Amino acid sequence: MSPRGLLPFFTDSIFVVLALYFVVSYAHSLLTFQANQMFPFFVYQTFFLGFQLLALALFLFRRHADLFSSKVEDYVCTTLSLALPMFLQPVSPQDASISGLFLELMGAVVVLAAFLSLNRSFGIAPENRGIKTKGLYRFVRHPMYLGYLLTETGFLLGNFSTYNVLIFVAAGLFLVLRLMAEERFLKRDPVYESYMKKAPWKLIPLIF
Repeated sequence: MSPRGLLPFFTDSIFVVLALYFVVSYAHSLLTFQANQMFPFFVYQTFFLGFQLLALALFLFRRHADLFSSKVEDYVCTTLSLALPMFLQPVSPQDASISGLFLELMGAVVVLAAFLSLNRSFGIAPENRGIKTKGLYRFVRHPMYLGYLLTETGFLLGNFSTYNVLIFVAAGLFLVLRLMAEERFLKRDPVYESYMKKAPWKLIPLIF
C-alpha cells in the first residue's frame, strides 16, 4: 500500500481511539453515578454512551469505499476537526449549565439522526461510500457537522472561557475546511452534483 493509501487508515484509527475513549468515560460515569446527583446528568451520560456505541457499530459495518481522497491536507483538516474539541476544558463542573447540556444533547440527537440516515455509508475522511439524500440530508448536505457544532456550542455555553472560545473557533474552522474538502471530492460523482441542486445548503439552512 502506498503512503497516501494509509491516510484513510490514519483518520479511521483516530476516530476509533476517540470513540473508545468516550465509551469508557461514559461507562465509568454511569457505574459511579450517585443517587444524589442530578437525574438529567444520568440521562445525558446514558444517551452519549449509546451514541458512541452506535457510531462504532456503523463504522465496523460500513460499506467499502469506492473512492477516497488522496490529498494530505484533507486528512489534516479531518484529524484537527476530530481532535481539537478534545481540548475543550470544563470550567466549573459543579455549576454546569443545564441549557448548555440541553444544546449538547440536541446536537447529539442531530448527529444521531445523521448517523442513521447515512447508515452503512458512514465515513470519516473524504471518501465515497454511496451518496445519501434522505433523512436529514434532504435539508442540508452535512447535518452531522451541524450536530457537532451544536454540541460544541452547548459545551462552550456551560464552560465559557477565552481558552475554550479559541479552541471552539479553531475546531469550527477546521470542520468547515473538512466540509469543503468533502464537497470538492464528492462533486466528482454526478449523483452528488444532482443532489446539490436539491439540497442547496451545506450546513445551516438559509445561511450556509
